[in-house]
Amino acid sequence: MGVRGLTTFIEKNAAVYLKPHELHDTKLVIDGDNLCVQLFKRSQKVGLALGGNYDAYYRTVVDFFDKLQLVNVIPYVLLDGGYESRKIAIVRYRMQQRILKMKGFHVPAINSATPPMLREVFVDAMRESGVAYMRCAFEADDEVAILARKLGCPVLSYDSDFYIHDVQYIPYVTLSSKVYRKVSDREGENFKVGIVERKQTKKMRQRGDGVRYIAQCGDQDVVEGEGEVETYSYLDCCLYTIDNLTGPHDQLGKEMIPLFAVLLGNDYIERNVLRAFYEAISTGRVNRKINQQERRLKVILKWLQNHTFESATRAIIRHIKGEQKQQVYRQILTAIRGYNCEDCVALHYFGLQDQTAQETPLEDDEIEKDLQTRLRAIADGEKTMETVDEASFLDSEEEEEESALNEGQKEKSKDDQEDELSRHNSCDEEHAKDENDLLQEESDAEEIIMDGHEPLIGPELKRNKFTDRNWPDWFKRIYSAAQVPRFLADLIHSNLYINYPQIEDVKRQDSNRLSGPILRTVFAILKTSFKVKTTEFKYVTRRVPGTGVVNATVTDACLPEGVEYGPAKLPNVTILRKLFEAAGIEKCEKLFETIRSVPSNLRLYFLAIIYWAKNCPDVNLAYVHALVVCILQLQIVDKALKSLNRNVDQFRQAHREYLEQQRQTSKTSDEQSTGKPDVAFNRTFYNKLASGTSRASALLAYDHLIHHFSYKEEEVRGRRKMWIEAGTMHTLASFQSVCFNLFALTPLLGYPVENLRMHELYNTLFVYNVYEGMKNRADLGEYERTVIFRHSPTLYAAVCVMVRFVETYVPDLKGRTVRAKTGKAAKRKEQPVVHVQPTTVRPANDWDEGKKDESSESDDGEGYVDVNNKFSQLLLAG
Repeated sequence: MGVRGLTTFIEKNAAVYLKPHELHDTKLVIDGDNLCVQLFKRSQKVGLALGGNYDAYYRTVVDFFDKLQLVNVIPYVLLDGGYESRKIAIVRYRMQQRILKMKGFHVPAINSATPPMLREVFVDAMRESGVAYMRCAFEADDEVAILARKLGCPVLSYDSDFYIHDVQYIPYVTLSSKVYRKVSDREGENFKVGIVERKQTKKMRQRGDGVRYIAQCGDQDVVEGEGEVETYSYLDCCLYTIDNLTGPHDQLGKEMIPLFAVLLGNDYIERNVLRAFYEAISTGRVNRKINQQERRLKVILKWLQNHTFESATRAIIRHIKGEQKQQVYRQILTAIRGYNCEDCVALHYFGLQDQTAQETPLEDDEIEKDLQTRLRAIADGEKTMETVDEASFLDSEEEEEESALNEGQKEKSKDDQEDELSRHNSCDEEHAKDENDLLQEESDAEEIIMDGHEPLIGPELKRNKFTDRNWPDWFKRIYSAAQVPRFLADLIHSNLYINYPQIEDVKRQDSNRLSGPILRTVFAILKTSFKVKTTEFKYVTRRVPGTGVVNATVTDACLPEGVEYGPAKLPNVTILRKLFEAAGIEKCEKLFETIRSVPSNLRLYFLAIIYWAKNCPDVNLAYVHALVVCILQLQIVDKALKSLNRNVDQFRQAHREYLEQQRQTSKTSDEQSTGKPDVAFNRTFYNKLASGTSRASALLAYDHLIHHFSYKEEEVRGRRKMWIEAGTMHTLASFQSVCFNLFALTPLLGYPVENLRMHELYNTLFVYNVYEGMKNRADLGEYERTVIFRHSPTLYAAVCVMVRFVETYVPDLKGRTVRAKTGKAAKRKEQPVVHVQPTTVRPANDWDEGKKDESSESDDGEGYVDVNNKFSQLLLAG
C-alpha cells in the first residue's frame, strides 16, 4: 500500500532510525510481491528485459534464496492476492502512467514494465529452491506483519507500511548482495570478517575454505588460535523497529501510529481529503529547504505529540468535510484493525507454532465500539487544536524571504500529482459510474456520534469486508498454493479483470483481446460453484484511441454448450479441446491425440503457439521459427554449456581457440544432410536431441546466437539509438497473453497438460532479435541451415521438425508474408526511436563482430551459395 513520504524521510535520517544488523540463523518473513519486483530490477542489470527476460530473472531469484540458505535463514514468503475495491482508483492511475510511457517506447518504460508472467516465474523459482510460500486472498501486508510478530523474526520488504507496523523490518535496499563469514571469540572483541567466494575454481577450492578475509579487529592470535571461537555466515543489512520512531527522538506513543499513517496518506485516501486538516495545524516556522512532504511529516509528528489518541481522532474528523468524514473514519478504523489484528492464516498454513504470548485480539465490531466509546468521552468543548504560530502550515509566511516563498510555491511532489489525476478521473462522469459499479463494500447502520449540532460519525458506515469466506474450497487450495495467477481473485470475488498493458502498440486494440475466449472460459469455471449464475464481468483496459483507461463489459462468459465442469471430475481435457475447436484449429481431434506424444513440458507451449498463430493474422512463419530457436537455446544449448555467460566479448575471448578448432573439424549441415528430416515430433526424438547434442555443437550454435540476448544499437548523427518495431512487439505481447491465460486455465482443469515454465521457453529480447534477423529472408530453412546452425545439424533438424508440427495445424501460415511498410512516414510510425542512456544497460557491442564472423566463415574455402543473398555468388567469382 505505502505511506507517502515515509521511506524518503527514514532514508534521509538513516543514522537515527536504521541500525546495522547481521542476518543469519533465523526465520524471515518476506513480502513476496515486493521482493518479486526488486529482484526483477536486479535482473535487468544482466540485460534489457523488453517484456520478458524470464531465464535471467529465474536465475536471479534462485540465487537470492541460495544466499539465504548459506546464512541459515528460513524464508516464509507471502504473496498478494486480489485488489480491494478501495484500491481501484490507484490501480487505474498506475495503468494510465504505464500507458503514457508505452506511447513512445522509451527505455524507462521498457525497463520498468513488469512482464505478465513475472510472478509465475517467481513462484517456479521458489518451488525449485524449496521455499515455503502462500498467496493471500487480498493484500498481504497485514498478514506479513502478524506472522513476523508471532514468529518473532524480521520482515524483508521495501514498503513503507512496515515502518508503522510493530515488527523488525529490514528494507530490501539495505541487504548486501555478498555473503560474509565472521570468526569471533565469545565476547566478540576479537574477530575477522571475510567474503564467501560462491563461484570458485578448482584451485581456489583446494587452496582454502573459499573465504577472502577483508577485515580484522583485535588480537589475530585469539581468532586463529586453538581457543573456542564462533564462526557463522551472514548478510549485512539494516534493521528498523517501531521503537526507533516512537523512542526518545520523537516521543510518539505507539497507539498514535495508526493515526500517523492515516495523516500521511496512502493508496486508499486522497491527500486533498485531509487538506482542511493540514491547513488547521501549524508548528511555527518551517524550513523551506526541505520538501513539502518531509515538512508535513515533521509537523504531523510534532502535532501528535501534544494529543491523546481520542482528542487527535476527534480533531481530525472534525476538520474534514461532511461528505468525506466517513472515508477518513473508515481509514482510521482500518489502520487500527490492521495494527491490532492477530488472526494469522499463514501461521496455520505453514504448520508453525506461535512463539509469542498474545492477548485475545478484539473483533472488528469490538474495535469500533471501543473507538466510539473513547470518542464520546471527550467533552464537546475540549480544545482540540494547539498551535504554536498563527500561520497555517500550508500558507506562506510573510517574514520568509521571497526566494524561499517562491521555492515553496513551486514545490509539488509526485504524490500530489497522483492525487490530482486520481481526482480528475474520479470526477469524470463515465469513470465515476464505472468505479461505483466496482465497489463491493457492505453497509451497516451505526449509532450517530454528535459533535455539537453536527454528526461527527454519521450513520450507515461503510466497511471493507473483503474476505474469501464465500470462495469454494477447491479454489482456495490452488489459490493459496499460488498455482493460479492472482487475477483470479478479482474474477471470482468482484467480477473484475484488470488488464495491465504490456509493451505494445497503443494505437491498436490491447494485446489481451486475442485471449478473450480463454479468459471467458476461466470466468465461467470460477462461477460454477455459486448459486447466482453470472456471465458478465468488468474488463478494465486501455482506451483506443487515446491513452486513457476504460471499463468494458465482457458478456457471454459461459462454458461450451453441453459441457459441464465439476471440481471432483478432473482432469478435464474436454473444455480445452472445445476451446481450440471454437478457435478454428485445423484437425483439432488429431492435434489433441498427437500432442500426447510431445514432451510433457512442451505440450501446452505448442498448443499456445498454434492457438496464437491461427487467430493472430500478423503471425508468419518467421515468428514460429524464432520461438522454436528460443526453445532450443534455453533447453538444449544452455544445458550443454558449463556456465551461462551472456556477454559476447567474454564468451568469445574465453572460447576463441576452441571454437576455431571445432569449426575446422566438425561436419556442417551441408556435409551431413541436404534435405529436411522426415521424423515425428515426439518424446523419443526430443530425448535423442537432448542427449545427442554435443557440447562442441552447442558452443558453435551459441557463438552465433549469443548476440540475440543483447540489443542492437546504431549510430545516428553521433548518437546511439535503438530501433524497436512496435508491430513486432505487439504481436509478441499477444503471444504472451495467450500463454498467460492458458497458464491460468490449466490448473482449473486439473492439469490435463503440464503447465508452462516460461524461463525454460521464452525470452522476449531473444525472440525479437531472431525474428527481426530472419523475417525478410527468402528461405528461412536455408538461412538456418547455412548460417545459424551451420555447424549444428542436429539443432537444424529439430527446428524443421518442430516448425512442421505447427504448420500441420495452421496450414495457412505458409502463405502469410511480413506486413509491408511504404514511405518514410510508415517507417517512423512502425519504428519509434528509443534513446538509450549509456548507463541504463551495458551494451554487448557484438553486432559488428557477428557480421565479421559470418563473412569469415564464407571465406574458409567451403564456398556455399546463400540463396538469401543475391550477391553471394559474386564472392565466389572474386
